[in-house]
Amino acid sequence: MNGLPKNFDGSFLVGCALEMVCFNATQMYLHFSKGVTITVEGTFSYRKTASQAAPAIKVPVKESDLMQLLEQSVSKVTGDQSGALTLSFSNGQIFKCFDSSKHYESYQIKIGDKVIVI
Repeated sequence: MNGLPKNFDGSFLVGCALEMVCFNATQMYLHFSKGVTITVEGTFSYRKTASQAAPAIKVPVKESDLMQLLEQSVSKVTGDQSGALTLSFSNGQIFKCFDSSKHYESYQIKIGDKVIVI
């Protein structure tokens, strides 16, 4: 568990629209506007409403409703001490990545040429 950097500021994601969601056998990619990509290799959750229960889902993904987030903009970003990254979207839906592995990468955030590995 690398966790998020202590000085992590996710404000660069606010206003970014989700443009593409891609899946393969070991990863899931979220491609945003402004050249931002999040690669998930561990566990994530997705809630359609703030009051909905959000079970943890491990990659590889067998099925998903994440396509409902396409063209939605990130309205809020939070990170916590456990390494979890939470993205709230303009339609009220919430996506969360967890730092779920002690030995392997759980997710990566790429901003241009900079990569943050969690």
